[in-house]
Amino acid sequence: MQGFTDPTPDPAPPAAAPPTIDPALFEDFEGFRETTLAVFTDPKSNAALRTVGELLYSLALEFWQHWPKESEGAFFHQSRAVLADLRHLQGWLAHLGAERTASALTDDEERVSSLCESLAPDLKAIADALEVELGTRRGEEE
Repeated sequence: MQGFTDPTPDPAPPAAAPPTIDPALFEDFEGFRETTLAVFTDPKSNAALRTVGELLYSLALEFWQHWPKESEGAFFHQSRAVLADLRHLQGWLAHLGAERTASALTDDEERVSSLCESLAPDLKAIADALEVELGTRRGEEE
């Protein structure tokens, strides 16, 4: 019958899941943080943001020679970026650990929340060690 539209909406697609990342392939996941991308559960939106992130990273690599030079060199600059990401993840783990008292969680969620809380200090120790090694050096005159 012509002109007939099915009033039943299409079922929503499953939420986009964060990937399992092989540490050896970390550069394949440059762009936006996974904790940011996890908010975008619509698979098409998530994929679009991943594509934009990959594009921005590729463009930045192509254009890098035109950017101002890092005051302490690329290695230490990138190490400080890693430190910033470690601190970000340290905070996320602590937040997820606090969800046991802030939210109603299932038993499985409570178990993972407890683990997140116990891992936050370990991540802090890793970040602290890197921070001590990096020191205050930023290429400025001391």
